[in-house]
Amino acid sequence: MERIEALKTLRLDSSADGPMIEHAYWTLVRQAQRRTANEMDAAHEIDRLNEAYTALSPDGRQSAPKRTAEPAAGSGVAFMDGFADWCAEEALRTRARWAGRNPEIGFIAAAALVMLLFAAGAGASLIGIFVPMAVILVAIWAPWRKPP
Repeated sequence: MERIEALKTLRLDSSADGPMIEHAYWTLVRQAQRRTANEMDAAHEIDRLNEAYTALSPDGRQSAPKRTAEPAAGSGVAFMDGFADWCAEEALRTRARWAGRNPEIGFIAAAALVMLLFAAGAGASLIGIFVPMAVILVAIWAPWRKPP
């Protein structure tokens, strides 16, 4: 990528220096990352921003982080790895279903967990604890809602 095209990608003029380039890069990447749950083009935009940042880096060194990372090593127990993968997929689906509402959903889930712990500590019955918790989690998971 040429310098002029890279500056245009980062929305900068030709007088931009190192700190301005870095600030523009990180600002645009954060904006694109927020949109990745809803827009497929945002991932391509991040790749383009990485390419522009690399082109503008001194000596062409790769300073921008890679968008894709190597998969993490598993636990070695197939059931646990499968369950962890399922949880991660469901978390992504739930995030897509409740786009823009993730802090509220996290707060509701955390509050429900704290209430479960308090109820268990107070000696409530297991059915009285887990049935309301299951209702809350199913409402958050919302299998009847389809992501846009």
